[in-house]
Amino acid sequence: MRVKPHTILLMAIAVAGLVGLEACGGGGNSSNAIVTSLTLAPTSITVSINTTANVTATPTLSNNMVVTTTVVTWIVNGVAGGNSTVGSIVPSPTDQLVGIYTAPAVVPATNILITATTPRDPSVSTDTQVVTSNTVTVTFGAGQGLLVSPSGLSVPAGGSFQFTALLNNVPDPNATWTVTSANGGDVGKIDPNSGLYKAPLAPPPGQMVTITAKDGSATATAVVTITYSDASLQGPFAFAYSGGSGANFISVAGSFVADGQGGIVSGVEDIENFSTGVSVQVPIQNGSYLVGADGRTKASLNTGGQAGSTLQFALMSNQHALVIRFDQNAVASGTIDQQDVNALTNSNSVVSGPYVFGVAGEDLSQKTMGVAGKFSASGTGLISATNSIFDVNDGGTVTTPTSTPISTVSISGTYGFDAAFPGTGRGTIALTLTTHSSTNNTNTNEQLQFAFYVVDSTRLRLVEIDHHALLAGDVFAAPAGNSFSAASLTAANYPFTASGSSGTGAYAAGGVFKSDGAGNVSGGAFDSNNAGTAGSNTTIAACAYTVDATTGRIDLRLFTGAGACPGGGNANTAEFAVYQTAQQSALILEIDANAISSGMAFQQAASPAALTGSFALNIAGEGTSQNLAGAIPQDAVGQLTLAGTSVSKGTLDINNFNAVFSGDPVSTASTIAAPDANGRGTATLNATNPTATFTLIYYIIDANRALLLDQDKTRVGTGFIARQF
Repeated sequence: MRVKPHTILLMAIAVAGLVGLEACGGGGNSSNAIVTSLTLAPTSITVSINTTANVTATPTLSNNMVVTTTVVTWIVNGVAGGNSTVGSIVPSPTDQLVGIYTAPAVVPATNILITATTPRDPSVSTDTQVVTSNTVTVTFGAGQGLLVSPSGLSVPAGGSFQFTALLNNVPDPNATWTVTSANGGDVGKIDPNSGLYKAPLAPPPGQMVTITAKDGSATATAVVTITYSDASLQGPFAFAYSGGSGANFISVAGSFVADGQGGIVSGVEDIENFSTGVSVQVPIQNGSYLVGADGRTKASLNTGGQAGSTLQFALMSNQHALVIRFDQNAVASGTIDQQDVNALTNSNSVVSGPYVFGVAGEDLSQKTMGVAGKFSASGTGLISATNSIFDVNDGGTVTTPTSTPISTVSISGTYGFDAAFPGTGRGTIALTLTTHSSTNNTNTNEQLQFAFYVVDSTRLRLVEIDHHALLAGDVFAAPAGNSFSAASLTAANYPFTASGSSGTGAYAAGGVFKSDGAGNVSGGAFDSNNAGTAGSNTTIAACAYTVDATTGRIDLRLFTGAGACPGGGNANTAEFAVYQTAQQSALILEIDANAISSGMAFQQAASPAALTGSFALNIAGEGTSQNLAGAIPQDAVGQLTLAGTSVSKGTLDINNFNAVFSGDPVSTASTIAAPDANGRGTATLNATNPTATFTLIYYIIDANRALLLDQDKTRVGTGFIARQF
């Protein structure tokens, strides 16, 4: 065969290229090329004990090329591969020219030198002629000492996590463990020997805990963030909420058991609804709930095997929550409280001693109504008329112990637990309100029957079940004894809110009044929202208060006019019957002609400061009765993170009656002004879905709690804010 001249030329060029590539080193070696030097880099390294460092070897051929296929033997202080005393070195699994040096657990007493050798002929791995490298000097820095691993972790409430103590990067079996928090509270538990941590059921104040490992004089810490979880809701809980279904008043009270894993396993509730009447002993079964990391929770309560109600709430802790109804065509707001299992024995002795109560709602004519009073429970199921007292405001018709021609008022009755639902804290209480007329020497009796749910021996939740009115509220333990004076209203500031209706429409008021402890209100501030017309920061003038010496009932007048404080019936005077609890709070019922409102007052901590931290929030709208002007109220519940005078983040859940909105972000454009000397401040919350602006006034109770008043023109209501962590 004849080969063309240009083909011979191409073959010659290809052969020359192959020879040239082989002589270049890099991936192979010419028979004439040998290793002339072996260079290690870097020439010095600093390591801590039990840590690693890399050394790279570069073999150079006689043709000044680098070979990558030769074998390198790594040596530490003359020992191939090293040992546990001087440290060990092995080739990298991905590159044999890289040696991985592991420092020993103890700093060696001698200097540490790393060298390497490679065969002179790289094509012969067993060549007895070798090339020795330069020397790498190893310097030991300070060891990392004792460490806790991991750090910066988030642990869900009720969850477990295994922490490890590392002493110079080696697990330390001798470490002992503790868990603490700079702000106190429940920090959970940690096994002192193993480091297995069990988080509390709710974040402690500040949300952070510190895990500490200790070995001799050495200590190490790790900061852990605790978040809410389904485990935060477990055990029996009493709940109650009131509001409206259309123009109809509705109130519900009950008890449910949460399993800590997202299930509501049992319970019972009582319902009063102006439209559908009263439903008693309604079983709750097979419900569910989901707790978010910020404590916002959604729960479904199933009744009688059918879908019941949906609740949205914000946990204040694993024991308390602020709640709203969260299904369409019903707007209602209230609270949830963990029940004391020691009070769920169905023994009447759980309810014993003096109590004050306050209930509100409407009568059968749909007029706003409120009742407040004091009675004593025997512990055996009886309520004695001795040292009892009450006030009623029914649509503006007021009955008080000082009403003319009434000479005396008293409360008597009976109570007992429900044997059909043991362990739920449910019972019934029948109260007879007796007024004695001095004009004709006759008594008038009014019967009220309620279902109650025990939170503990100091608090019961009430809902009326007798079809005579639609009232719901609370019973609190009262101060003991039957000798009271002006000093019973301790000299202090008292923030308060009250809500209901006026002749104009939905009504809410709030403020802070000062007591001198000697029978006088000496100042303060008063705010109101009367069907969208706001009155803001009106000065409370000096005015006397009186205290019933036997029962402790307080007749309180808050005068915002000029001149001397007048008696009752003045347009500038809000008059309240006040019943103090044993917990530095009081139930209040308005007994003047200006409005029918009820609420609570609290003794303020000294020197109230700006609120900082994460808080659960609730705003409850007013305006459910048919005789009230204005629209259906709006309720909101959620979580806010406050930093003094700023709102860094937050999320609201809103019920607009005909639509519910979950996970509504609060804009950081929201504002909160610093409180004044009264502990009163203003705030604006801007919601984004739906778009809404809440114009609020807040009244600080202490560093953990504040009352709220909504002063919007289209929204009338009161609320509460409480620290989550």
